[in-house]
Amino acid sequence: MGVLIVEDEVLIRDILMEELRSHGHDVYEAPTGDEAARLIEDPPKDFTLLITDVHLPGQHDGIDVGRLMRRRYPSLPIIYTTGRPDALVKLGSLGPRDAVVLKPYTPSQLMDVIRRLLAH
Repeated sequence: MGVLIVEDEVLIRDILMEELRSHGHDVYEAPTGDEAARLIEDPPKDFTLLITDVHLPGQHDGIDVGRLMRRRYPSLPIIYTTGRPDALVKLGSLGPRDAVVLKPYTPSQLMDVIRRLLAH
């Protein structure tokens, strides 16, 4: 399963990649929304999950990245992460395949959300 992690904090991104790989996922990374947009437009393989921070450097924030991914993969689960819940106003209401995980979180908390979303 191809998981795209969009996170500008290297340590968080590396920990998530290691955790997901240990659970058998193929993991792709992007440190910016712009790089994520390029991967979504020309994916190395089909994605099955997006994990994106809301605040990202570049022209595309995490909400933009989620919208781009949703256009390409309409039923793909998306997890938005943020340390500032007020930023989620732009997101609007979540669909059944979306989730928000507030920072700080543990890898096991995130894995619980991933298992729940991928089970549907």
